[in-house]
Amino acid sequence: MFNSDMTDSSPEFDTLDTFQPPRFGQSDVVHIGFLLIPDFSFFALACCSEPLRVANRLADKKLFTFTFLSEDGSPVKASNGIPFDTQYSIADCPDEYQTVVVISGFNPLDGCSDTLYSELRRLAANGASLGCVDTGAHILARAGLLQGQRTVVHWEASSGFQENYPTIQVVPERFMIEENRVSAAGGLSSLDMMLNIIGAAHGQELATAVAEQFTYTHIQSAEDAQRMSLRGRLSTTNKRLIRAVQLMEKNLTMPLSIHEIAQRCETSVRELERLFKNDVGTPPKRYYRKLRLDKARQLLRQTDMTVLDIAISCGFQSAAYFSSAYRKDFGISPSKDRE
Repeated sequence: MFNSDMTDSSPEFDTLDTFQPPRFGQSDVVHIGFLLIPDFSFFALACCSEPLRVANRLADKKLFTFTFLSEDGSPVKASNGIPFDTQYSIADCPDEYQTVVVISGFNPLDGCSDTLYSELRRLAANGASLGCVDTGAHILARAGLLQGQRTVVHWEASSGFQENYPTIQVVPERFMIEENRVSAAGGLSSLDMMLNIIGAAHGQELATAVAEQFTYTHIQSAEDAQRMSLRGRLSTTNKRLIRAVQLMEKNLTMPLSIHEIAQRCETSVRELERLFKNDVGTPPKRYYRKLRLDKARQLLRQTDMTVLDIAISCGFQSAAYFSSAYRKDFGISPSKDRE
């Protein structure tokens, strides 16, 4: 039986009081269905479902039930190649599962049909709460279920999502819990979301105990960043280098000159080049171009934008120059990569 014997070193949920989604507090047992899309993130699924299982064990009673769904009830292959059994098709999902969370991964729309979108619209019309994890927002958006709303998308898929759905607000948070909508960026942010759901439904004490079962010592809030800080990603404490990369990341469409970046960092071009060579291992101009090409690759794979439009949005003056640079870095032309 779960009991309270927490020490002061237990993880704290500073923001639990702000999460009061009505769905999760209306009954003694919360029923959640996880809709799996081909090539879904196995890790994200574990982070969503395992906290519920542990919560039931610690409480010594059934607080949550969960089931796994697919479009037709057949097993779904995860991104790691493992087939995962499901209990129901989305059309046959029992009525008590009034919360359905879409879990997907790379190329989420490839595994979806008009039937799936129609069933999601039916669930929404019948009052179900819909959620999404990782790139699942793409699927809800394609079904027309996010118009005028906010959502969370994995940072790598954010640019493509915003290009495809400019009227839907993407919030740069780890997860979001609102009435009839939950969303998480995937990975460990899914765990953070579920711990907050457990806390909102059954108290902080239980949520903290579940976190400790996973040896999770630092539970992050919704407002925490999805990505590591630049200091961590670059493994440097040099403020000028960090500032230079910040400027580059914020100016991908209209690139700044290296001279202008150096001026804004209050250093010389020569010193900036030295910093990049010593701490990053590549000249600043090449690093900057790689940032723009990485964004181009995301747009190429996640949107229907033309190659020319992608080139322009990533700061390349022509499609020919963009294609040449793309082939040099990735060993394949943009059009072939899209295929």
